[in-house]
Amino acid sequence: MVHALMSVSRIPTRQRIVNTALELFASKGITETTTRQIADFAQVNEVTLFRHFGNKHGLLLAVLQECLQKYLVLAQVGESFMVSDMSTQSDLRRFLKYYIQSSLRALESVPELMRSLVGEAGQYPLESRQALAQGINQVNQTIATAIHDVLVNSRLQYSLPPIKLANLLNTCILGYAVITLTSDVQAIWSDRDEFISTLVDMFVQDVSPLTQAQPIIDIPAETVREILLQAKKCGAKDYAIAYLLFGAGISAIDITRLRLKDYQIQSNHGILSTKDATGNTRSVPINQKILGHRYGSATNNPLSVYLKNRKNDLKNDLKDRKNDDIETMFVSGDCKPLSLEEIEQIWERWTQPYRNLDGSPLTINQARHTWCIEMLARGIDADSFCIISGIKPKELHAYQIRLNEKLAIDKAIALDS
Repeated sequence: MVHALMSVSRIPTRQRIVNTALELFASKGITETTTRQIADFAQVNEVTLFRHFGNKHGLLLAVLQECLQKYLVLAQVGESFMVSDMSTQSDLRRFLKYYIQSSLRALESVPELMRSLVGEAGQYPLESRQALAQGINQVNQTIATAIHDVLVNSRLQYSLPPIKLANLLNTCILGYAVITLTSDVQAIWSDRDEFISTLVDMFVQDVSPLTQAQPIIDIPAETVREILLQAKKCGAKDYAIAYLLFGAGISAIDITRLRLKDYQIQSNHGILSTKDATGNTRSVPINQKILGHRYGSATNNPLSVYLKNRKNDLKNDLKDRKNDDIETMFVSGDCKPLSLEEIEQIWERWTQPYRNLDGSPLTINQARHTWCIEMLARGIDADSFCIISGIKPKELHAYQIRLNEKLAIDKAIALDS
């Protein structure tokens, strides 16, 4: 029930209208709720509602974005609470069960809103459908990161990449919720626990333990230089991404989460702020010199050039876009955040001509390995390295072994000179 006597002085008008609309949509459905009812309960004039949102569909779009953002925050909080403790296959089961149960509870807590969304989807404008899809993609990216971290912590591997697992998992959850709210679900599933157990079993049965630790394979300096040149030929965005991969050692997942505000200039040096799946934030300096070659300065480098070009390209479109559309650092052609798949495709575009010594293609993780080895070779102490890289102390040994191998080879070669 909507509380008509809500305190109106402490809540901004726009937020009060969104909150009221969400309550009414959830209790009465979208069709049965009128803009006049929303305005009355929110204690505003209906003209004010139209001034803020244009029409009912514009208000619905704002409500959907609000719901998705709240769900995204809840998902991140849940993951930060659980992921760091995961170390076995049974922990993976526990994580999946927790996430499925929490998601179903969230969806079923607003039954009328869900039924209306399904029943009236054909009437929504393209903007609303795109916003909903973008929100779902954000949730998928968050869960993909959590699944990746659980697999790493548990020393497990899966035949599909984490983002595809997250897409499939959330599709199953949404499908079950829709069936529950629109038909007799017991004709398909005897109860919710049976569905959850079956879904968890389906995901876990293809999980297998890692037979050995992932080898640390860095990329030779001359190849890194050629890759950066290839990226530069592909355009400013590609060049900026390559610059961050080799100059800051961040992962592809980190790149998908970067926002414009995460890049700052401090003490004549570029600094990135990144956040992992558990919510921990770390600051990473961007090296202006990569394997002996300098790539500009703090204020004039591949990233700053890309951001300047991007600002100019979007200038004419800003009036038609929401803030969330332009705050993401790296976007695709339709101004949506770059996905993991797109970044991997970009990497393949630069590195296709090159191979490792065993003939295997270069992987994007090798850029991070290369950066780590270079940082250690420059003499950074172990504690500082773990802080800026996000690598756990127990994982540091493998990088130190690889560095020692490289140093030993360099010393042996020097004997011939």
